Amino acid sequence: MPRPSLLPLTLSALLSGAAALSIPNTASLSARGVRVNSNTVELTRVAPCDPRVTPDGSAAQPARTLELATPGSLLIPYQLTQAGDVPGPVRLSVTLSGAPAGARAQVQAPGGEALDSVPLAPGETRTVNVALLVPQGAQGELDVNLAAQCGASSDPLNVTRVRLSPQVNLLLTHTVTPARSEVGRTVPFTLRLPNPAARPITPELTVTLPAGLSVVPGSARSGDRPVPATSGADGRVTFTPGPLEPGATLTVTYDALITPQALPDPGTERTLQVPATARAQYAGQTLVAPEARASLIVAPGVFDRRGTVIGEVFLDANGNGRRDPDDSPLAGARVLLANGQQTLTDEQGRYALRDLTPGPWLLRLDAATAPFEPVPGLGARLVDVFALTRVDFALRIPGAQPAPAGTLAAPRDTTVRSGPVVVTRRVTAQPGGASLITLELSSARPVADVTVTDRAGPDEPPRSFRMTLLSGPVTFSYLTLTPAGPNDPDVLWREP
Repeated sequence: MPRPSLLPLTLSALLSGAAALSIPNTASLSARGVRVNSNTVELTRVAPCDPRVTPDGSAAQPARTLELATPGSLLIPYQLTQAGDVPGPVRLSVTLSGAPAGARAQVQAPGGEALDSVPLAPGETRTVNVALLVPQGAQGELDVNLAAQCGASSDPLNVTRVRLSPQVNLLLTHTVTPARSEVGRTVPFTLRLPNPAARPITPELTVTLPAGLSVVPGSARSGDRPVPATSGADGRVTFTPGPLEPGATLTVTYDALITPQALPDPGTERTLQVPATARAQYAGQTLVAPEARASLIVAPGVFDRRGTVIGEVFLDANGNGRRDPDDSPLAGARVLLANGQQTLTDEQGRYALRDLTPGPWLLRLDAATAPFEPVPGLGARLVDVFALTRVDFALRIPGAQPAPAGTLAAPRDTTVRSGPVVVTRRVTAQPGGASLITLELSSARPVADVTVTDRAGPDEPPRSFRMTLLSGPVTFSYLTLTPAGPNDPDVLWREP
């Protein structure tokens, strides 16, 4: 009886082809011309654990180039995929080439936990990071390679190149000249920023203007070039001057107008702080300069509408109401206002009361410090205070003879200075009690929109004289039918 024969199974078919390939196999038995097939057996080829790392790269052709300012740290992300059919732990290792002394790297999970292996199911993908630390300043390049292995399969080359450069610190300065100005003036500010980096940077300079300062549109310049400026919320203005070459220093100037909002209290000067900062992208990081502040002292200037009363208290020897050489100053006399504000005269009999709201004020002397009868019309009285106002108190000396009948208590000539402008007021008595008032104006330099306002007396309306430009001596005169009072004129002007 012949022996049955089995058809051989070719195993090489299982060792080639794609993963998870199924191959049916059936055996046959032949005897005496009869062929009998066996049942069919399914044979499946299974691929082992196969790790893949992206992005790929080699030392000759790295997958990417990143920047790191040193000393510093950097997270380098990689994608890890299991391309096989068998789950398994994927072992990870990182190596550095060309690294400076002290540099080290570690594989981490996205949450920061250190990893040396990752269990992956077939088809699963996970993100891992290589944390690179360079603890000292260094310049040059280093290669970071992440290798993965699972069983006999591996992905050994996945190189990222990191370009190292020393850490850059930006130093910004912010100044204003002059450091003291007045409401209504325009002042220039200056920003300076050196570039200490080895490559160009493109900085943005931002200033924050407080209430009372407003940047003049189109005033920002760097040398002869205009600099674009963008206004934002809360007074922020950002200047974008363009690229700054290594070793060069950027200088940006801009003008700011001082508005009345700079002085909530018009009678008090105030210091405004103007902060500025700079930022630029460099070596994959954002460089930010420490805040630099410019300080500007703002004085009321021509917008100061407070009133000031000045004058003298003296003993009038002949009772004519004038301060003559034989008259004596009364030191220590107390001058009082209706609101309780008071002051004492100095050794020359002079006094000053400042920060008064323009309008009528009652002035009088304290009888305990000035126990003398006043010359008629030059004692306690209601005065219309307007800017700088002069009020003298003439007191009779006991036993002195009064002035002859008809003698007028005429004020002396006065001079008022306001910046470069000088106004001299002269009063000439006229027949019948009238007064001729002459205002002589001059200025050390040309000024614009000059207004001089004078009040002859408490019963006279103010007289105003205006000029578009004052560049030389000018004289104004007017006549009043009543005796002129001792008031000083008020002067307003602006720079051309």
